[in-house]
Amino acid sequence: MLLRIFRVNDPYRLLGIFVALIVISLWFFVDPASQTLYELKSIVLGEALNDHKALYSELFTSTPPLAAWFSGWVEWIFGRSLTARHVLSLLIIFFQGSYFAILLINNKAQNENTYLPALIFGVLCLYSFDMLTLSGELMAATFLIFALNNLFKEVEFRVQHDTTLLKLGVYLGIASLFVFSYAVFLPGTLIILNIFTRTTIRKSLLLVLGFALPHLLLLAYYFAIGDMLFVWNNFYVGSVWLSSNIITLWSMVCLSAIPILYFLISLVMVNREARLTKYQSQLLQIMFLWLLVAMVEVIVSGSMTPQKVIAFAPPLAYFISHYLLLIRRKRIGEFMLWFFIVGIVTTSYLARYNKLSSIDYSEIFYEKSDYENNVKEKRVLVLGTDWGLFESNKLATYFYDWELSKKIFNEPNYFENVVLIADSFAVDMPEVIVDKENLMAGVFNKNPALKKRYARKGDLYVLLKP
Repeated sequence: MLLRIFRVNDPYRLLGIFVALIVISLWFFVDPASQTLYELKSIVLGEALNDHKALYSELFTSTPPLAAWFSGWVEWIFGRSLTARHVLSLLIIFFQGSYFAILLINNKAQNENTYLPALIFGVLCLYSFDMLTLSGELMAATFLIFALNNLFKEVEFRVQHDTTLLKLGVYLGIASLFVFSYAVFLPGTLIILNIFTRTTIRKSLLLVLGFALPHLLLLAYYFAIGDMLFVWNNFYVGSVWLSSNIITLWSMVCLSAIPILYFLISLVMVNREARLTKYQSQLLQIMFLWLLVAMVEVIVSGSMTPQKVIAFAPPLAYFISHYLLLIRRKRIGEFMLWFFIVGIVTTSYLARYNKLSSIDYSEIFYEKSDYENNVKEKRVLVLGTDWGLFESNKLATYFYDWELSKKIFNEPNYFENVVLIADSFAVDMPEVIVDKENLMAGVFNKNPALKKRYARKGDLYVLLKP
């Protein structure tokens, strides 16, 4: 019944898919999980930007610029509301799935014009509770799908235009300003184009130019305001070196067991049973190569997070929906679709409530601060990674990312470090400083006037009243 409903080429089926996604994710809203570390960091970053701090020069972070500014806009509109963020994430997932299904229909990528890929896409994007996090990966994936649409058009010989390649590059460039490691889709796209089209050097350069345009605009802006060094060191260099696994590879495999199984089955069945035109065969191979590029991106980024699967969703939705449409016996097709949906949803909810020992979500959440009862509603500077303190406090000074900031406090003998700290305190004086390693001692030795403003209480420095 479900398969028969959504394989019909009727735009109103998208409304049914939207309702299905609401039903699947409903309990995540009724009984939401605790705030994740990524969500807390995004809120703190958004608040700092809305305090009129300039990104990178007055806010030390490796967060890509579009992801950071988007956090600022979301915080300005919704404040600290997680529910609003999750609703917006669900809407974006629905839009992506709908656009992808329409993309396949317009390019005649499958033998049937159907909205089933939209349903598969949406279910794949709800395989983990934290996929509703309003992440940079979620926003970047939107532009990757736009890029994929232009890639399909370029492969179709009748539609080759220079503007298509230029837009393809621009979309990839914008995606890399949300998630820097998505830059690997540029060489991946060049390889795909060289395989399936008559790509000349001029066309390759046009694609590269399109990709470079958003980055050139970013660099030009920071050059104009005199902060080129900050954007280079904090974003471009910092994005390369700062990465960590949020979830283990084994946990990811267990969490993705159903999609992986269906993908492997679909590879076999599509190669055996599908009757495709030459153009459709090319698109099938492109989707497979796109999946390989997404896998390379995970390796290059050096971090494993549930949100990474969003880049895998388009090719997986394509192959799995293709397989389901090839099943000739209606009962078997219906059963396989239901098993796919119920299997993913069940795994997602069991993992959410820690009922699967093979899936470890512990690193996704932050630890409660030891000082949360003593420090509330303050502007604080944390010399370390005690993010739990920001649950009820706001960031003071420029030092958001400790990996980028610690060298400044570890080397107080450098004049530029002393000046930078003094400037940041002058702009935004912290009411409380958390200093477990006594790093402020070196700073205060170089700035005695600043030392007089604070009283030491254990690991804390408290600002004295004027």
